[in-house]
Amino acid sequence: MFDDARGQAFTLEGLAASLVLLGALLFALQAVVVTPTTSGDVDQSSQVDLRQQADDILLLSARSDDTDLSSLVRNWSQSQRTFAGAVNPRIGYGPEPLPGRVGVMLNRTFTQRSHFFNLEITYRPGDLGNETESIPVAYRGEPSDDAVSASYTVTLYDNQTLTAPNVSRNVELWQYDTNATNSADGYYPIPNAVEGPIYNVVEVRIVVW
Repeated sequence: MFDDARGQAFTLEGLAASLVLLGALLFALQAVVVTPTTSGDVDQSSQVDLRQQADDILLLSARSDDTDLSSLVRNWSQSQRTFAGAVNPRIGYGPEPLPGRVGVMLNRTFTQRSHFFNLEITYRPGDLGNETESIPVAYRGEPSDDAVSASYTVTLYDNQTLTAPNVSRNVELWQYDTNATNSADGYYPIPNAVEGPIYNVVEVRIVVW
């Protein structure tokens, strides 16, 4: 009887110890999963997915026949001093949907999945070497530390025209004035910075987080 009692006691002690270890292991696993700053394969995989999706959106938009990236770059409102239909020059479209196919894809891929993004256009302001300037197309906040980015290069040509509503289709890009202090008529901020038929080479950049 005494040996049986001791055996049962050891069995209970072993079971209790196992439960304590199991509880500690479960607590540690939960702490790893719910901590948002923990780095690991899941976070890296999400970043890779976001970057690939941003790349795909830019590529598909650039190849779209109706509303390609070049059309977006030239969708400039002279009276608003920003893109046609945008909120203001400081944030561009801000939280509002962007026009065209690119806007639809950005909304479905990022906005509806609770991701934020900024979209901007970087261009050469003139004969200033490697210096560049940028125009916000859609500014939606300060990116987080784990934000990812993607970009696509668009070439503008002298004989192209602006694509915003109510602009003259007879005025080519090289004829516009890049001096913002002049009258609103004839103003386009991206200058003719390249010799020959090329007007400028710009970069459309998305930052997603």
